[in-house]
Amino acid sequence: MAEEEIQEEKEEKKGPNIILLLLIAVVVSVILSVGGAFFLINILGKNIVQQAQQQAQQQAQGVQKAPQIGLAEVIREGHQRQFMLKGGNEIAIVNALQLKVGSDECRAAVAQYNVEILEAIGLIFITKTREDLTTVEGREILKNQIKNAINEITGFVGEKEKFGVIQVIIDIVVITSAY
Repeated sequence: MAEEEIQEEKEEKKGPNIILLLLIAVVVSVILSVGGAFFLINILGKNIVQQAQQQAQQQAQGVQKAPQIGLAEVIREGHQRQFMLKGGNEIAIVNALQLKVGSDECRAAVAQYNVEILEAIGLIFITKTREDLTTVEGREILKNQIKNAINEITGFVGEKEKFGVIQVIIDIVVITSAY
């Protein structure tokens, strides 16, 4: 009998101990899950509120938004222009010259100062040779010089430069003898 009582006590101890351990594990995992979710929601919620406050402050202070890129045409495609190159013996025939601009104000200024812009472009071309215009580096330098000249003419310099000419797109059809 004593042995049977000991076995019964062992069996009784094993049963509740396993159930009790499982119950504790479930309760702990639920507490950790709920606590983690609550913590994440609080952090993310504060971040969203801070972003909304920053946007409201920027709008209240009148901070200008990022530039809106549009196109402006200096030389319309198909209306070829000839520009004399250095020495006067060769010309570059430009089929199209478009500008990516950062604002409608710049687009309007390009249209307003079109003749002055064409004159400045002609002065840039007259400093170039055939070799300057037939290399990638030479073309990039030309585009950069045109961009800077147009931004200067239209007044988009300094802080306003990002609202001026952003990129120059030029189509040089041929470089040929002037005679």
